[in-house]
Amino acid sequence: MSFLQPMMLWSLLAIIPLAAIYFLKVRPQRRPTTAYFLWERIFQEKRASSLLQRLRDVLSLILMALAAAAVCFALAQPEWNDDRQDLLIVVDNSASMGADGGGATRLDEAKRLAAGLIEGLNGSQRAAVATIGRNLTYRSHLTGNPRELLNAVEQIETAPETLADSALAELAEAGAASDRRRILLVSDGAYAPERLAKGIELFKVGDPTENIGLVAADLAYLPGGDNRLGVYFQTASTFSEPQECDLTLSHVGDDGQEQLLKVIPLEVAPGVNPPERFTLEDAPAGRWIARIDRDDALAADNVAYLAVRKPKPIDVAVESSDRFFLENSVVAFSGDDALLKLVEDGGAVTVGKSISPDASLAVIFQPDGESPWWSELGDEVEVGAPRVLHPEHAALAHVDAATIPFVGARQLTPAPGAHVLVADDSGLPLIYVARRDGRSAIVVNLDPVNAEFYFSAWFPVLVHSAVTHLVGRETPLAASYRPGEKIPTLAASEDAETTLVDAAGKSTAAAGKWRDLPSSAGFYRLKNASGDWDVGASLLSEQESLIDGAKVVDSRKPISQGSSPVHWLTLLAIFVLTGESILYHRRKVG
Repeated sequence: MSFLQPMMLWSLLAIIPLAAIYFLKVRPQRRPTTAYFLWERIFQEKRASSLLQRLRDVLSLILMALAAAAVCFALAQPEWNDDRQDLLIVVDNSASMGADGGGATRLDEAKRLAAGLIEGLNGSQRAAVATIGRNLTYRSHLTGNPRELLNAVEQIETAPETLADSALAELAEAGAASDRRRILLVSDGAYAPERLAKGIELFKVGDPTENIGLVAADLAYLPGGDNRLGVYFQTASTFSEPQECDLTLSHVGDDGQEQLLKVIPLEVAPGVNPPERFTLEDAPAGRWIARIDRDDALAADNVAYLAVRKPKPIDVAVESSDRFFLENSVVAFSGDDALLKLVEDGGAVTVGKSISPDASLAVIFQPDGESPWWSELGDEVEVGAPRVLHPEHAALAHVDAATIPFVGARQLTPAPGAHVLVADDSGLPLIYVARRDGRSAIVVNLDPVNAEFYFSAWFPVLVHSAVTHLVGRETPLAASYRPGEKIPTLAASEDAETTLVDAAGKSTAAAGKWRDLPSSAGFYRLKNASGDWDVGASLLSEQESLIDGAKVVDSRKPISQGSSPVHWLTLLAIFVLTGESILYHRRKVG
């Protein structure tokens, strides 16, 4: 037997004062009388019945104590065969839960179901509430307070996010962490059945419904100039028959006004359709909206927010006594559509050889002389096999550094705090990144002439990768991201601060080269020392658009309640009190 309210067992102490009342003797008052013979017979009868009277009092005490004990045990809510477990009620609030099922969304239905589960617990079982979408988020702690749980459910809203595998994996781990916990997932099942871990009980909501959505979209300027914009998109449908609709493409001006520039008739077949492409001539940069002109179950996947940009080229200067090869490495990535631009002086980045440029950002080949980027510069050494310590680093992302012949490398000590990317077997730094006093440099410890590195295909690629990394442009912004995704800030360093501004003008600032988008679709703007950048956030999810959920089967089980003797204890107390009342009446009335 277990007690749901064990603290109420302390109420059994009330039997002590109840027993004291029965044993309390009241001393009679003495009164003078002139007719003792009238009372003598009464005293004789009382002495004859005193033993029976005491027995009646003890019986009455036992009955009252039994009734009080039955009430106290009932208040403690005892239960037999209690198989109940703590519940984690998880409500799916991903984008597909916003599908309209005829006056109410799937999330509304899920919230009603979750509230019904909580009310059915009647405060006799502990539960917690969480939501799942891109992340698993706990909305209330484990509690037996129904009001707290119901408030947590009431505050749940749909997020324009896809249901992530990482969130489902975290949910599976939460279920496996204890055998005294049940995971109840309230969801529409708009995902593959194998993604749901064994042991998670699905309370399925929502009926199969008809929907068309954009599941992929992209914009990019095509090589060759002339502002030719390449448009890419893909659709999906849960309709049983092909559907005709229009895809509209509009440019959003600085004043927020949309200008319709293209209408594309579509015939969308059931399932995922093949991607389609077309070209838009003389297309301006900035914000674009692609929209499917069709009323269906889910509005969130009918719109894609896209940002296309022509990045300003990075000005690169060269300082060297022999400039030819260094300049050509920059020119190789210059032109109308390229990212580098060779300038005489005043470049954002300076590339030097055998010199330490007095610049905020520099790429230096063949260290020589005094410099803040190295010390204890020695003679040339024979380099052992180069070891790439950080192949994932942006400066080496497109370079096979292990094949570079580091001929002419010199013994040196890099600046304090330098990040060594490539070293030889003895630990000699061959390529490293150093930062101090707001300045940065990438040092390449080799002689490009003796190593014949100028003739290697890796030479211009290394220059390009080093320059774009120093200015924070190594990862270009995509046309659109999903809400909540990480995006590059295009900041020059981890310490640089970037401000993110949403459509309502609310801004948040944070340092770092990456940051998370908010969980809302729409346009955002990044602002930092590198410039201002438009960013689009769109649902674009095949999983969330194909919302029939027919392959996922409901797996709910009854919520165990155990068997409780509370009602029998209450009836026992009533029966005993009734019996005691009858006995009391017979004693007093006769």
